[in-house]
Amino acid sequence: MEDVKLLAEQDVDDHRVLEGQRRHLLGVVKESLNKSVFEAALAWVRYDREQRGPCLPELLSNIRLPLCRPQFLSDRVQQDDLVRCCHKCRDLVDEAKDYHLMPERRPHLPAFRTRPRCCTSIAGLIYAVGGLNSAANFYAGDSLNVVEVFDPIANRWEKCHPMTTARSRVGVAVVNGLLYAIGGYDGQLRLSTVEVYNPETDTWTRVGSMNSKRRYSGSLSIHTEHLGSAMLDKQTHRGT
Repeated sequence: MEDVKLLAEQDVDDHRVLEGQRRHLLGVVKESLNKSVFEAALAWVRYDREQRGPCLPELLSNIRLPLCRPQFLSDRVQQDDLVRCCHKCRDLVDEAKDYHLMPERRPHLPAFRTRPRCCTSIAGLIYAVGGLNSAANFYAGDSLNVVEVFDPIANRWEKCHPMTTARSRVGVAVVNGLLYAIGGYDGQLRLSTVEVYNPETDTWTRVGSMNSKRRYSGSLSIHTEHLGSAMLDKQTHRGT
């Protein structure tokens, strides 16, 4: 999301340049969301491949693969062993590639998978939660408790009330209009703690902790339920 912050820091008077930045910003956000949902879905299946494997076609059919970049489709999605072993999944990848290769066929593709994702839970705002104070090295720097919100219409970033805990590599999801910060890394330890942000009151509240410590989590919400996948503590990788 570094592109988003760079755009927000630029002073722009030309309406055409501003509109170009707006489109680029939305493209970055949509791409990030679709990739995160894909990674979360596959990690969930891998945790219990035998039991959850049959669910993969249905999961992928609800991901906006056509809106992912062709490079991601070819280098990541198409090459994944779970996808390669599933005929229905390969068909979905082919459909997504056709979206880019044959634009004239786009009207015939399922509308759901080609319609940009829209956040209706927090008024279309974009939140940047936690992170590191070093842009030069992803593995260096101190974890942050800083939270900022971007309004695409006003083209402006504003600071929110900080989290109670500094978190980098944190999972984030929206459920019932509340923003959840899940796990992460505080600069010394992986975290199992979870806190919730209420945009109406600009406050963070601690809720029940997870049973396991997680960072690098991919998180998403399904109606009012929350699904997360991440790396577990002790240097091991596991999706739950």
